[in-house]
Amino acid sequence: MEKTDILRTICGYLQDRFPALATVDATTPLLESGAIDSLGFLELMTFLSDEFGIELEDEDFDASNLETAGQLAGFVERKL
Repeated sequence: MEKTDILRTICGYLQDRFPALATVDATTPLLESGAIDSLGFLELMTFLSDEFGIELEDEDFDASNLETAGQLAGFVERKL
C-alpha cells in the first residue's frame, strides 16, 4: 500500500470520527489542536492496527508518530 493511500484512509477516518477535524491533511496538527483527546488517540491507534493489520508496541505511542496525519501515515508505512 502506498503512503498516499494510507494518508487518504487516515484523513477519512479522522474527518469521520473527530468533527473538529472537518478539514484535515498531512500537515494538520493533531496533538496541538486539542481535537483528539487521550481516549481518541487510543481509538485512532486501534483503528490503525485493525485497518492496516499492524502490531503496535508501547514505543509506537510516541508523540513523534502522532503529531500530524502525515506522520501517522509514515508510521504505518514503516510498520507495514
